[in-house]
Amino acid sequence: MARDRFLAQGVTGTKRQRGGKPVSARKPTKDQPKRPSKPRRHHGGSDEEGGDDESDNEIGDVNDLEHRYGTDENEVSSEEDEFLETAAEKRLRLAKSYISKVKASTEMDADEYDAAQIDRDLIAERLTSDARERSGKWSRRIADQFAYPIDETSMARVLKNGHLLPVTCVAITPNGQFVYSGAKDGSLIKWQRETGQKLHVFKGQKKKGPAPNHKLGHCDHILSIAISSDSKYVATGGRDRRIHIWSVDEDRHLIAFHQHKDSVTGLVFRRGINHLYSCSADRMVKMWNVDELAYMDTLFGHQDIIVSIDALQREQAVTTGSRDKTLRLWKIADEAQLVFRGGSTTDQNRITKALSEGKQDAIEAAAEVRAIIEQNPSTTQHADEYRDLLRSLAAENTEFCEESVDAVAMIDEETYVTGGDSGALCLWSVQKKKPVFIHHVAHGVQPTTASTDTVSATAAEDEDSSSSATKLPTRSRWITALAAVPFTDMFFSASSDGLVRLWRMRPGKTPGFDMVNAIPVAGFVNGLAVRELTPEGSLAVRKDIVLAVAVGKEPRLGRWAKEKARNVVRLFHLPANPSKSSSS
Repeated sequence: MARDRFLAQGVTGTKRQRGGKPVSARKPTKDQPKRPSKPRRHHGGSDEEGGDDESDNEIGDVNDLEHRYGTDENEVSSEEDEFLETAAEKRLRLAKSYISKVKASTEMDADEYDAAQIDRDLIAERLTSDARERSGKWSRRIADQFAYPIDETSMARVLKNGHLLPVTCVAITPNGQFVYSGAKDGSLIKWQRETGQKLHVFKGQKKKGPAPNHKLGHCDHILSIAISSDSKYVATGGRDRRIHIWSVDEDRHLIAFHQHKDSVTGLVFRRGINHLYSCSADRMVKMWNVDELAYMDTLFGHQDIIVSIDALQREQAVTTGSRDKTLRLWKIADEAQLVFRGGSTTDQNRITKALSEGKQDAIEAAAEVRAIIEQNPSTTQHADEYRDLLRSLAAENTEFCEESVDAVAMIDEETYVTGGDSGALCLWSVQKKKPVFIHHVAHGVQPTTASTDTVSATAAEDEDSSSSATKLPTRSRWITALAAVPFTDMFFSASSDGLVRLWRMRPGKTPGFDMVNAIPVAGFVNGLAVRELTPEGSLAVRKDIVLAVAVGKEPRLGRWAKEKARNVVRLFHLPANPSKSSSS
């Protein structure tokens, strides 16, 4: 009896038909040798062909299917490699691929450098720096390289003939090519950093007269400035309650945001992405997408005006709330905030504790700092004067209370430093709600002058009473500006004492910092900006520092004091000391 035609020939014959026509088998590729084909069977075979054992064995045979239709050897081999590759082998393969990419991006001419130097200075440094930034914690030590005496004639430049009123803010592009400054006259000026040339002036508008055209710029004091990490956008905020976005390449105005209800006191861009964070006297923090020129969100929590803000690469920002005496860390992705309570007190007990170096780590750190600053006589003198000041304050039982937290700078994603009207610099960590270290009266005190004017002729004869009246301190110099080199051990602070001080974070487990240098700058320092210069293609591990200082006769947010100074921007190019090396 003849078998069913479908069972006998349906599988062993030609492939499934489409539209009544048989579909031919896939042709072999060039790399694949052509396989010999089997003799073609005739449709409608006899009962003997249908009942043959060989035809029954061909049904469902994998080898026969491959023989019939062919296989892609490259596809099979790649699938087998991925299937056989372990997790460790995959990590090793990805690491080798990443190292080859880094080496290709930093490759130099063979005549200039050898392969060993490239491997040691470029690849290793690049990998470690990437790992540090991903971890979000500082580990690069560079402060020791800048402990030498500052030569103002060769390292300093004054950007003058620009602003008519006190300069309130300053910023440097990440590539170090341009410097932007804003002032109380409402003008924004673009400078060439290397030559000090004034490239473009965005003039402020007059307050009186017709309604101001906000497309032309600010009509009141500029209080804050920020530059995006790709050097494409400049953002300025002012007392006119507006945020203006400018193009760096085209030198033109892009848009004005007007959502704030009071003065815009602080601006900062998130690193690596053009998201802008702004703070205002209306006690709100707002977020903006500058690429889309759009508003994103608003954050609430402070009970007083917000005067300072900072951020790094994570989706978070840190702000200071002035007289609510709080420091707040905004975790934007988690829609949460951490509140740190300020309001530190400088009294006799704390000053006495500061004079005693305390734990063994602090003693070793103090000895190390003294050895570092010995090469700089002026810094050694400032350190001795500071200790003498603390002793006199402790003897007179003087007390300073922090009533306002005015400035903040992020050392890394989990460590911050703040300053306020008590003159104390406070170091904070996300692990504690109170400062982990306080440097009291960091910029000295302001001696009284009224007592000397009212001294009578009789009292003037008494030298002891006269000297005691002139040396009596009235209040400390409050911290007006802070700036840090992210993920390093170095930051700067400023006030109105005529010095911008450079601080070095202490190594070891005991938190703290010490002054290693002081740069003379007369007047109110209303803003600081610092950048590391990284020349394209450079193999140098050490990087020069550019410090921009916004100087004015008056404070940034008021006119309650005045100093004898010029309304200028001062630039300091600080080369890395080759005798010192950076360590991790």
